[in-house]
Amino acid sequence: MKKAVTIKEIAEQLNLSRNTVAKALNGQYVPEKTRELVLKKAQEMKYKSLNLHRIETGSKKYRILLLSGKPLNNMNYFVTLIEGIENYCFENNYELFQYTYNDNKIPFQEVSNYISNLKIDGIVAIECFNKDFICKLLNLGKPVCFNDFSASEIKTEKSYDIISANDAQAISSMVQILHTKYKITRFSFVGDNRHCRSFHDRYYGMLTGVLTVGAAHSKSEDILCSDLSFNYGNPDAIKTEILKLKYRPECFICCNDFVARRVCNALKDLNVKVPENAMVVGFDNVSDAVAMSPGITTFSIDKEFLGQETMRLLIQRIKTPSIPSRMVTVNTTCIPRDSTNR
Repeated sequence: MKKAVTIKEIAEQLNLSRNTVAKALNGQYVPEKTRELVLKKAQEMKYKSLNLHRIETGSKKYRILLLSGKPLNNMNYFVTLIEGIENYCFENNYELFQYTYNDNKIPFQEVSNYISNLKIDGIVAIECFNKDFICKLLNLGKPVCFNDFSASEIKTEKSYDIISANDAQAISSMVQILHTKYKITRFSFVGDNRHCRSFHDRYYGMLTGVLTVGAAHSKSEDILCSDLSFNYGNPDAIKTEILKLKYRPECFICCNDFVARRVCNALKDLNVKVPENAMVVGFDNVSDAVAMSPGITTFSIDKEFLGQETMRLLIQRIKTPSIPSRMVTVNTTCIPRDSTNR
């Protein structure tokens, strides 16, 4: 079966941004020449939702805000996720707006005014982990679905939804597999486990796996520096932390692929061969996992499905605000590569 044409593919053909193409197809403002260009190309490429858009039957046209705590456009993980959100909104004739919030520079009142002025019906929150910001956002009374969440406990009477990968289960299973296959007992987690809920759950998953196989573990064997003061993108900094460890880990479980690649670089500088002398596991299956050798064993999630499932949860909450808070996890697939293959 031929794969359906996506907004991203139309954008690439026209050398336009996905956001511009989505606006043109969804009847939002773009220059008229641009709109004509996009509609013509969509028709040529047989974009599946074009006719659905033109015969819109008058169903509720929700106004959705994609709210992010940092710029997402150039981040490998989020490209397909946002595409899933955009496609879902277009296919259902919802208006999609984007707002990037910086709590160090933008007063929350500006965010509140933006949401109020646009009459936003529901919010998708990505990379929003600040506890105070979350509480203020929920107090606005708008339906919110968080893609990942804060690692801190949030006390509120407001209901909301969280969607994420099955982080803890995936990492726990990996620890057990590596122990069974290679008799590995010394694991070390690398990453700020307080940065967000997913990192916290991946750390918890490693501890659960270690406990399950009966191996010993101490928190001093992990590298859990706060990313507010530690640069996980610097292999030299990671190398310094590895040298501080009392025992050399047999396997480094990393919070994501970005950190896993820097761990591999640090181990190379220390003349520690991967995977012969130490294994490395990442998460997310982004370009860092395969950009260099060795390829990093990681976990992949269907990011477009994640985006669409985020929207389905949000629309349910918009229609039925009284639904109790929900936590939904999406299964991942292990992608084994050379970093764990002896």
